[in-house]
Amino acid sequence: MAPTTWRFILSLAVLTSSGCAHQELEGGRTSAPPLSRCSNPAGRYSIAYPSAWKTNTGNGVEPCRFFHPTPFEVQPHSEEPLVAVSVKREPMPLDTFVQGNTGSSNEVLQQEKLTLAGRPAVRLELRATQESPLLPPGTREYLYAIGDGDSVVRVSTLAIRGLDYAGNRAVLDEMVRTLELR
Repeated sequence: MAPTTWRFILSLAVLTSSGCAHQELEGGRTSAPPLSRCSNPAGRYSIAYPSAWKTNTGNGVEPCRFFHPTPFEVQPHSEEPLVAVSVKREPMPLDTFVQGNTGSSNEVLQQEKLTLAGRPAVRLELRATQESPLLPPGTREYLYAIGDGDSVVRVSTLAIRGLDYAGNRAVLDEMVRTLELR
């Protein structure tokens, strides 16, 4: 079986077991879950996410930044909530972003150059080291960084207790394919 086919089947299996896929085709085959699209005008992007999931709608925080399978609250001027997937525009070029995230504060588990939304991108899987200023040592992060001129759109998930890291990675992989930059 081709690697692409295998990944697609695995993604569907994860989505099905997590309750995100709920449409059945004739013959009992499950289809991909329906998607909804949201936009972040300030972040200059739009992205699709599983329709059964929730996203923030603003209220003092840029809309379309956080995504989770269950309801959650975002408090303005506070730390980011622990959610399945987050999206954020970072004010730095792609090369600077990659250098800053692959230094001594993270062990690089995976690094792959890609093209997404017609732009250069990098997929990273990182493990925080003792020198990480933000995450506890050993915490894994899976992310895509998409270059957009002098900024980067970061789409990420974390391996934190209470979050389905493998399932969220599969959903993130599908979401990032729908990303549109403005």
